[in-house]
Amino acid sequence: MAVCDTVLPDYLTRFTLGVVGELIEGALVEWDPDRTTNLRGAGCDGTEIELLDEEACADIEDFLLHGIGDIVALARRLGDRAPTPEDLGRDYVLSRQGAGVGLWDRGYGPEGDRLHAQAQAYGDIVLEVAGQEDDCDSWTFSLL
Repeated sequence: MAVCDTVLPDYLTRFTLGVVGELIEGALVEWDPDRTTNLRGAGCDGTEIELLDEEACADIEDFLLHGIGDIVALARRLGDRAPTPEDLGRDYVLSRQGAGVGLWDRGYGPEGDRLHAQAQAYGDIVLEVAGQEDDCDSWTFSLL
């Protein structure tokens, strides 16, 4: 990724798509919280940006605003090996969740460490899906 790509207008959208995609992968489902449910197979494909409420969107924008220096430095240092905005969005969620992986362990160096610490400061984020398992039209989504 070119350094100039880190400031394009669609960066926020692409980053947010990565966030939503990761949240869908790790969602807590009301009907069976003890097993993994393939929400993608039920129609959630990661493009449901509208799942995020205003607070979550504000956190994302704040994270990017305060982390832009490290994101640009990372793109400059890694060049073509730099993570896509979608990849960073997924790693942002993992860092916030304290998943044991995330921005700190991807080989991003000191920028990744700083971005990880910044993401953790926002606290845990989990998508909860409720409704009837066999009726995806009845599902409701909320962030915990």
